Amino acid sequence: MGVSRREFLKMAAAAGIAASLASTLRPPSVERALSVAAAEGEEKPVEFRVAKQACLICGQRCPFEIHVARLGGAEVITRVVPIIDPEYPEYFAACGRPQVVQELRVLEERIPGPLLRVGRRGEGRFKQISWSEALDLLARWVREYLDEPWKIVVLSHQGAEGGLVRKFFEEYIGTENVTEHCDTCHTGMDEGHRFILGKFAGPAKFQPDYRNAKLVVLMGRNPVGGIVASAWTKMFVEGREAKTKFIVFDVRRSRLTDLADEYYIIPPGFDLAISLAILNVILTERLYNTEYLVKWTNAPMLFYYSGDLSTVEPVRLADNPKMPGKKTYLVYDEADGRFKLKVEARRPSLEYTGEYNGRPVATALVILRDAVKGYTPEWAEGLQRRLFGRVYVKASDIRRVARELAEAAPRAFIDHGYKGTRYYNEGMLKRVNLLINVLLGSVGARGGLAYAAGKPKIPSTWSILGFRSIAGGKKGVSIPEYWEQNGVANVRPHCWSMLVVRTIIEGKPYPIGLLFIHRQNLVSHAIGGRRLAEALKDENRVKHIVVLDSTFNETVMYADLVLPVTMFFEEEAPTLQYAKKSYVDFIVDAQKAVDPPSWVDARDAWWIIVELAKRLGIAPSGLRVDPVEVKRRQAEKLGINYEELRRRGYVLWKKSPKYHPWGGKPLSTVTGELEIINVKLLEEYRSYIGRESPLNPFPAWIPPLWIREKCNGGNGPCSLADNEFVLVEYQESVTATNMFIRFAKSVHDILEWKQVYGVRIHPERAKKLGLKTGDMVRLVGPNGEIRAKVIVTEDVDPYVAAAPHATAVDTKVVPLEAVIEGKGGVKRVRLFAEGGGYGVNANMLADPLRHVVPEEGLRAAQNDLIVRIERL
Repeated sequence: MGVSRREFLKMAAAAGIAASLASTLRPPSVERALSVAAAEGEEKPVEFRVAKQACLICGQRCPFEIHVARLGGAEVITRVVPIIDPEYPEYFAACGRPQVVQELRVLEERIPGPLLRVGRRGEGRFKQISWSEALDLLARWVREYLDEPWKIVVLSHQGAEGGLVRKFFEEYIGTENVTEHCDTCHTGMDEGHRFILGKFAGPAKFQPDYRNAKLVVLMGRNPVGGIVASAWTKMFVEGREAKTKFIVFDVRRSRLTDLADEYYIIPPGFDLAISLAILNVILTERLYNTEYLVKWTNAPMLFYYSGDLSTVEPVRLADNPKMPGKKTYLVYDEADGRFKLKVEARRPSLEYTGEYNGRPVATALVILRDAVKGYTPEWAEGLQRRLFGRVYVKASDIRRVARELAEAAPRAFIDHGYKGTRYYNEGMLKRVNLLINVLLGSVGARGGLAYAAGKPKIPSTWSILGFRSIAGGKKGVSIPEYWEQNGVANVRPHCWSMLVVRTIIEGKPYPIGLLFIHRQNLVSHAIGGRRLAEALKDENRVKHIVVLDSTFNETVMYADLVLPVTMFFEEEAPTLQYAKKSYVDFIVDAQKAVDPPSWVDARDAWWIIVELAKRLGIAPSGLRVDPVEVKRRQAEKLGINYEELRRRGYVLWKKSPKYHPWGGKPLSTVTGELEIINVKLLEEYRSYIGRESPLNPFPAWIPPLWIREKCNGGNGPCSLADNEFVLVEYQESVTATNMFIRFAKSVHDILEWKQVYGVRIHPERAKKLGLKTGDMVRLVGPNGEIRAKVIVTEDVDPYVAAAPHATAVDTKVVPLEAVIEGKGGVKRVRLFAEGGGYGVNANMLADPLRHVVPEEGLRAAQNDLIVRIERL
């Protein structure tokens, strides 16, 4: 039975769909809508299916149930219920985002079928074609580059198939140019952690043990309102119930600051100065965990050191007989006053200074203390006065926080956070914070930063299906390789979407032949703005653009070929998945709940890849895929009872995080230990010693870009014009980065009800501009402009204009309306059809050649820019 969108919406309302919204999220407008829907309902829904799902709105795969009923010939979602394990309820949580899945299903922005561009790129003009035509065209475009596979560039992120899409093109087609968007998310953290752990380590590496902690300091992390908050929110609540003390540093007041025991509102990017001062106190007052440092770190390691950091070098390294492949090193043994290798010493000294072979030497701990001796709390207070003309955090408070951390250690820590691409100095901030946790003995400790339980190795769907690689082994220069030869350092594998942006803009190292984008909103999610938009219009820079997504968005408007894919709850996932970054590790089986609505001809992304594989000879032409059978075989390989997994929707894989300083095995450092001075990187980045760079081997103050620009090169005082602000974006509890959820009316209504849909500025700045709440303004950045509604509030620092992320577009980059030619005539689809679009997106305003960090893989510095606010 064919049902129109209007009829479907009426039936959905009658079924009480929106009533599944958590009561705490219901604004008055939603309550009124529910009352009207109940009054108009003529039929009662008959529930007939309960599907287990793993939420992908923010990518965390939190398990929940979708209850489906029949009503008037259509299938409708009646309830969305979080799955809670009865034995381990503390490990399970889901936020309010999944409650909007029924509305997501019927968004006006949904792509109706396969589309081929008919206008110029960026105009949003398409014609609808058949799936057969679309797949044949895709296969033809891929074949064009089989002899030069590196000219196929793939960006893939969300969906059960995110990793499968990347694996397909990398292993079966042969391109090395495959990435996702973590360089606009957490790469700054990954880079900072590498100096201590020996390799890139993102937010999934650690689990903050809130419930067993005595004291937690939060900087740049909101566990009760961030993008991936559900598991952290629950642990945060448990921590509050257990009387854990929380101290927060942020640029704005929020629900988190309201719940904190104390909080400090500080200017953007100033966290690093606070952390350096805390590090200084812990080192100079000797508040560190001596036993922990001796046993688990290279703090006792002797270096040649004459007081000049640029001359520091290890005295002696030798193969470690107790850790194959690792090095032990020379220490001073206090037990007998002799120099020995650490593996031979009974009591390695932490603070030895003296001579060895006629040259001055000192331990790593002593050198680290010297490196930060100037970063006293008084220095941090003075820096505030010099830059901002006022004090946000007193020296006495910094010193007290450091002492409280030490007193509560090891059940105390600075949260490692999640986002790591806001400011130029964020990599150093994450490094310094982890150093503090190491000195406290909190890394791997109960009540500290525990290591994540560990993910399972799930067999690839493609190997189970017997795919055959057609990669010919031909190698060209990959995009990361080229840019690493041309001024960019430390590109993290599969985390370089900003390099794709730069390649498109500059046309180097070569024009892209096929840009394949799967659920990755490049135009909106990467810093690009007008520079990227103009470059994308040039077919000499990118010949073919293919986009797989569920709704129209900024990137779809630039596609040559659009392939609509199902929402995650409309497909039977082709692979088991693991719920990452939860307190424990569990495997989920995401099951199909409903079909797409009848006016949407979307297919599963995995089906598209299989059909492409058939056309390319990678898979047999007669291959039929049963995703349930694939998952059954994966479960067998893992030793899991699939019937039980299917029934419950999940199975616990690990039931506890890892409480061990190294996470249970030697680390990737030279010594295998936590390194407070990284042996390898000390030599590799020696030329950066003394410089304001994230590659300085020693902790150092690095001004964010906006302070360098507006504060006399970082020396102060800061001088912003009355209409200039630092633009800070954040994630709200019902939004998710650039996902289709931002188009939902319920989300728009909730954000309006909470008075956060728009740009928030301080009253003293608003008064100077003659602005009041509700006024419409233009935000003008270095590379674009957007429209926003003003919200005047004392909840933000005066330097800041703050707003939820991705709630606006630059209309000179992206049209708000797509035009589709079809058999039934012309159809128009509008972005933000149900309201909204007058918020913020810093990526549309920042400059992709300027607001980046070349030393950290060209990762983004998304909030490190100045914008002008002009009344409309």
